[in-house]
Amino acid sequence: MCKPPFATSADIPLLAKGVVISEGETRYVLCALDYCELRTGAHDLFRRDLADALGVNELQVEVHCLHPHDAPFYDTYAEMLVEMVPSPPRTTDLEFIGVASERVASAAHEALQKLEPLTHIACGKAKVEKFASNRRVPLPNGTIGVRLSHCNDPVLIAAPEGLIDPWIRTITLLNGERLIARLHYYASHPQSYYGQGHMNPDTTGIAREKLEKEEGIPQIYFNGCAGNVAAGKYNDGSHPIRMVLANRLYDGMKGAIAASGKPAPATLGWKSTNIKFPLRQEANFSPEHFRKMLTDTSQTYPVRMTAAIALAWYDRVKMKPSIDISSYRLGPANIVHLPGEAFVEYQLYAQSIRPEDFVAVASYGDGGTGYICTDKAYSEGGYEPTQSFVGPPVEEVLKRGIREVMD
Repeated sequence: MCKPPFATSADIPLLAKGVVISEGETRYVLCALDYCELRTGAHDLFRRDLADALGVNELQVEVHCLHPHDAPFYDTYAEMLVEMVPSPPRTTDLEFIGVASERVASAAHEALQKLEPLTHIACGKAKVEKFASNRRVPLPNGTIGVRLSHCNDPVLIAAPEGLIDPWIRTITLLNGERLIARLHYYASHPQSYYGQGHMNPDTTGIAREKLEKEEGIPQIYFNGCAGNVAAGKYNDGSHPIRMVLANRLYDGMKGAIAASGKPAPATLGWKSTNIKFPLRQEANFSPEHFRKMLTDTSQTYPVRMTAAIALAWYDRVKMKPSIDISSYRLGPANIVHLPGEAFVEYQLYAQSIRPEDFVAVASYGDGGTGYICTDKAYSEGGYEPTQSFVGPPVEEVLKRGIREVMD
């Protein structure tokens, strides 16, 4: 029997938080959702409902997940595929996801009645200490050690942090001297311990809500390019470590606020472009291979689910070959919006294009791509390439798109 994991409780509410920015007849939505992932049709659904509620083009709606692992993973295209095979490996509650999307859209529509002037924007950043570490650890034998969100291997724990972006970046929206909201950007998998059936937004949600209670204004968190970054070096997976990590993230938020410069006049710029990701060419990533795995009821749930979500992405590419990425200029801040579980290298690349500017990056938009690795990672091995449905020359494709939207 191919059974999916089930949640038995919701220990901390999962929220959708965001802002609607209006410039005359033009509106933009920046929304962060406490879900693990929205893939293909699920991401389209939330984006379309928000666009309809606000009367805007879907390209002007950004929906990103925070990626806690004790939260729903939705792929409506994959669910439609599994409905056609024996003992289907369910991925999505299609009825509930429709309700959830409508709730978010309704909240955004209500926000239109509460618009207030956005006159100034302030930016600041601070280091988050002992949280993030690269998940891919080069070993002496030439292989890649896998240091995931929690780790008990002394060799991997002792290894250096590796390539990360240690800075949390905070953008503060103001009406005169009055605080409206803060947007926070940091690149790391957020989870401490997980997989025990208790839904929650994990470290990021705890830190965010602690700060919101303290300041009394909305705190909105976006996960950056964390595909190969997690807390494994500093997380043994024990229950007490969750609050330790959450407090380190909270301290980083407070530090970024304290480091914020003088507010600058609010201006708004937006640019979007479409890119076409190349698909994997290996035989074990072919549609034929995944169809075989999906229909084979002797395979485990993870194997069949991976097959379903891979086929869902391939079908998506047939129907819609390109995917959009975008950037916003909010006063002194540049914000880049990317799909998938992008490697931190792409975030650092975006920042290198404007080294003197304040550049924040949100990844985990449409998750249909799976991991967006660097080209080198596909030949190195490790975990992430096994769950990536785009391949070389993906690095140049995505970097070219980033350059275009930041031009």
